[in-house]
Amino acid sequence: MRVELLYAPGCTSFSKARSTLEMAIADERLPIPIEMIEELGQIGGSPTIRINGNVINSAQHHFEHLRNLLALRWKEINYEPLTT
Repeated sequence: MRVELLYAPGCTSFSKARSTLEMAIADERLPIPIEMIEELGQIGGSPTIRINGNVINSAQHHFEHLRNLLALRWKEINYEPLTT
């Protein structure tokens, strides 16, 4: 699973988004690294979180939402149906 945090040079709010993302990953005990990607063409603005290429709305950078979304995506990737 790929988790990216995109931020612009001079962005002051990316550290809060990163901290929330790290807490959500740790809370679910998922072995997922966060890739920090600096967007050189952007100035200021909100950081962007992408999970497997899908952009997460910046209004949804809340801990509970990120935790639930990460857990759901992890289960989707690692789910193996039981065979009888």
